Amino acid sequence: MIEIKNMHKSYNENEVLKGIGFRVKKGEVYVILGPSGSGKSTLLRCINFLEKPDKGKIHIGGLTVEVGKTNRKQINELRKRTAMVFQHYNLFRNKTSVENVMEGLITAQRMDKKEAYEKSVSYLEKVGLEDRLDYYPSQLSGGQQQRVGIARALALDPDVMMFDEPTSALDPELVGEVLDVMKSVARDGRTMIVVTHEIEFAREVASNVIFMDGGVIVEEGSPSQVIDHPQEDRTKQFLNRVTHSKLQMAQ
Repeated sequence: MIEIKNMHKSYNENEVLKGIGFRVKKGEVYVILGPSGSGKSTLLRCINFLEKPDKGKIHIGGLTVEVGKTNRKQINELRKRTAMVFQHYNLFRNKTSVENVMEGLITAQRMDKKEAYEKSVSYLEKVGLEDRLDYYPSQLSGGQQQRVGIARALALDPDVMMFDEPTSALDPELVGEVLDVMKSVARDGRTMIVVTHEIEFAREVASNVIFMDGGVIVEEGSPSQVIDHPQEDRTKQFLNRVTHSKLQMAQ
């Protein structure tokens, strides 16, 4: 379980997060929707202190981190309990697929190389890349690179997996292969927080959907409530625009 309370983040005079709070139970998939600049990615980065929040509290499992009272040990422990799948993959260009997955196991978890290799191979098989173990990122498609990123996150066995617009950098024909892997991860009971514009994925997979705008949660509920029967005008405007854009791309 992960709970975020009263999360604030500003850059100079620009207040990006204005007291965000929500709770995700173990095995749930929370999808965060919202326009560019709404604070979605900043929220994910604040959860694992890639960006330091200005205020708030984070509770994951038995660990509670209160912003302003943190130390390096707490932040490291928090990061061990989370894993991020990034928009632009963030793979080491000079390492093969299997070496990219092994890296965190060896450096963060102090696993010996043989065990790390075997575990990495098993997770690359899980995402359908058993025939790409020794390929470098430059030899892989965008979809394959993102699947390496998902395997890397899975191998760390985190309490919560966070996905920051994992398909937005992909060519349209490669989006499906990444979403299929994410659906498989969800079916395995992983706790997930997903920032995305993929409305159909949210409708099919999400336990709850959050719509953010202007650094606040405008609307929160089941996919049926937020996507199919939104109450707030701002949510309706966003969904209409995204749906219209998808239809134009399909034509």
